[in-house]
Amino acid sequence: MSTDVGSFGPFELVQELHPHPLAGRWLALDRRDESSHLIYRLGPFHDGTDRRRFLAAAAAWAGVQNIHVQRLQHYALDSAARGWLVTPYTGNQHGLVTLADLLEVKGGRLGTLESERCVRHLLEAYAAGHDRGLSHGPIAASDAMVDTRGCVTVELFGFARGLEGLGRGNAELVGDEIRSVAALAYTMITGLPADEPRIPASRLVRRLDRRWDDWLQQGLEPSGGFRSAADALAALPSARRDAEAPPVQTTPRVRAVLSRLGRTIASG
Repeated sequence: MSTDVGSFGPFELVQELHPHPLAGRWLALDRRDESSHLIYRLGPFHDGTDRRRFLAAAAAWAGVQNIHVQRLQHYALDSAARGWLVTPYTGNQHGLVTLADLLEVKGGRLGTLESERCVRHLLEAYAAGHDRGLSHGPIAASDAMVDTRGCVTVELFGFARGLEGLGRGNAELVGDEIRSVAALAYTMITGLPADEPRIPASRLVRRLDRRWDDWLQQGLEPSGGFRSAADALAALPSARRDAEAPPVQTTPRVRAVLSRLGRTIASG
């Protein structure tokens, strides 16, 4: 990988990273505040239709504001008709880290809590995109970036579809997207691909909450699965446990103490 490869506006391109299938990628430094960024360079786009699609795809992506959707900070076409995208840098000193990298480091599977957190982050990204009328398509572990705090973000959310001039996805595409997240969930929990014939996860992982079997079965169902990312989120095992938990019962003495505390706070 080369270094000191040039600049884009106030951003100095300091290190070339492993390329994305759509674009070259660089670690960049903003000279104004010395913040680190991830910059993509595409093209050149010699055709006017391609240039318009680039700008429209970038604008649609930038409109999705969610912590689990990679944030597009700046985008532009230069004088050579090349497209530039500026996003925050989420990697470490060794480079970018994807969910695929994390799985490889951890021997092919994650703990149940860590897996559910990743699934939640991905579904929240899809829900945010769908609320803005933007579809991303099915996701692979290599499409999800993991920062140093364990936060998962979907890279280039919906951008590839936009470059192809594809509009909002239909219910079938939404189903494909959710199934791809469910397939990742199965792999993260069990360390195995979600191919048929599929062994229930609870038979492979000791003490796994059986609610995961229900969720994975519905999430991986080719027809009749979750209708939306929001539905899949609401059915996650942790959400079901919270919903099924009995209400906390308080004794008369506890209620009296709480009442006195409330009056004390109200009186200042």
